[in-house]
Amino acid sequence: MELKKQLLEYCLQKNEERLNEIVYAIQQAQEAIESDTKSSAGDKYETSREMVQQDLNRYQNQLIQAKKDAVILQHIALEERETVGVGSLVETDHGFYLIAISLGKYSLHNHDFMIISGSSPIGRLLTGNKVGATIQFNGKVQTIRAIT
Repeated sequence: MELKKQLLEYCLQKNEERLNEIVYAIQQAQEAIESDTKSSAGDKYETSREMVQQDLNRYQNQLIQAKKDAVILQHIALEERETVGVGSLVETDHGFYLIAISLGKYSLHNHDFMIISGSSPIGRLLTGNKVGATIQFNGKVQTIRAIT
């Protein structure tokens, strides 16, 4: 249980860092739009402004996703469960998976953990299964050994 708690704290920290980076990027993009003065080369100005606007839209979409991820993380319970779902720490004969948000590989206590979203391909395969169940992913059969 302590291991799962440490992994969730890592997820919360990484997502908070991501939120801060996105907010900063949005502020920078908005300042660029506001400070951009129209030059005699009108087309160049419009192109520059459109590029900044596209960046701003992309950052805003990333902010929405990061906020959704924060909500997911806040609702993860530490209690053990019988079936795999969001918040499960799953041990298979091929490795460890934390079903939470998409962060990729993280090493802790000499083990590698894949921190994945429940909507990822392997997350969908694992979800709903119990200890002893097998899944096939990327041509490899994996057996679930433990769920916490």
